[in-house]
Amino acid sequence: MKNNDWYKKALLKNAKEIISSGATYTILALVFLLWHFALGFKFQWQSISPLSAPSIFVRVFYSAFTFCTIGLLLYVIKFYKVLHDIVVKAFGMWELYNFIKAVLWAFLMYISYAYLVPWLFNVLNASISILFNIANLVLYALPPVGIALILSIIYLLSNKKLKHEHRRSN
Repeated sequence: MKNNDWYKKALLKNAKEIISSGATYTILALVFLLWHFALGFKFQWQSISPLSAPSIFVRVFYSAFTFCTIGLLLYVIKFYKVLHDIVVKAFGMWELYNFIKAVLWAFLMYISYAYLVPWLFNVLNASISILFNIANLVLYALPPVGIALILSIIYLLSNKKLKHEHRRSN
């Protein structure tokens, strides 16, 4: 693996926790939706927005996001190498090179803040809203499907946990 594949290592290392917490939240969402219909509420298409973009003051997020998107694109097309060759190798001006990179980086972070991140969060919220409403409709139309999903997820999680504990004891 390359140095920039740290996120793959982190995701693989924490995959069990990610999946189990995701399954737990899925169970809770299904239970709440079934409870909602048990109280007598009718199905209605809802627009939900559970995710919100971070503020501009979260510099770490925007810097990392810029690094993984636009910055990576500029690196792949060798923009920084060409800039280095022109400014440093041709003219020997390290200060100008570092200044240009800093200004460019600030501009890329602004582009991320003003355009890319809001677009990304709009797409994510729309996707979550659509999936939520589809699940809501299925549970409204067929409550036994929701109950079966909840029970099967609980069974699969407990079965995996029991197998994992059994392997540890052997």
